[in-house]
Amino acid sequence: MENERKLILDTETTGLSFDIDKIIEIGIVELKDNVLTQNYFHEYINPETDISLSAQKVHGISNEFLIDKPVFSKIAQKLLDFIKDDIIIIHNAEFDINFINKELQSCGFNKINNTIIDTIKLAKKEFPGQAVNLDSLCRKLNVNNTRQNYHGALLDATLLSKVYLNLTTGKQESLNLMDNKFFKLNENENFNHYKNNFLIPRDKLMNLSDHEKKEHENFINKMKNPIWKRVK
Repeated sequence: MENERKLILDTETTGLSFDIDKIIEIGIVELKDNVLTQNYFHEYINPETDISLSAQKVHGISNEFLIDKPVFSKIAQKLLDFIKDDIIIIHNAEFDINFINKELQSCGFNKINNTIIDTIKLAKKEFPGQAVNLDSLCRKLNVNNTRQNYHGALLDATLLSKVYLNLTTGKQESLNLMDNKFFKLNENENFNHYKNNFLIPRDKLMNLSDHEKKEHENFINKMKNPIWKRVK
């Protein structure tokens, strides 16, 4: 489906029980036509309750860090506006959805009704009987795991997007078009600014220069007996 939008979501929480624990971080990245865009959602949330020590060991987030962050009710509408009715992809979806729906209902919103894809189910089919946590999947699928000591919702969502694409389309995340020697900027633009800035609009990065178009033409002309010339 053209322009299909999928959202890869992850949360961090005060603990493991959605009955008593709260969300403290939400990260969502966007895929359009199975391409990771520069559009994302990220919020830290004040849970107004203590974070368990076991949870802090996983994500490294403290109550002191969250003291000046908004409570969930302040970001709920912003979250709903971002996810709309698009497909949401989550690793161990039941955990995150239970937390999100509980938080939404506690501040007067309905549960989300989006289509959910659980990558754990996809991974178990691909690797039956094997470990399918995010770290192990990154190793199995040769996804560059940039996570250091702690989990983080936005980082984990980004990693999961690459795992999902690898599981479903075979795309390799190591293909970095930004490092292509033919990538050119205008005279007054700085390459590192675009390479490191996560907010660059997708159409800016996808716009081909005359030089790139010429290089593509030269590349095509040098190909010997291409398949499209043999197909009648």
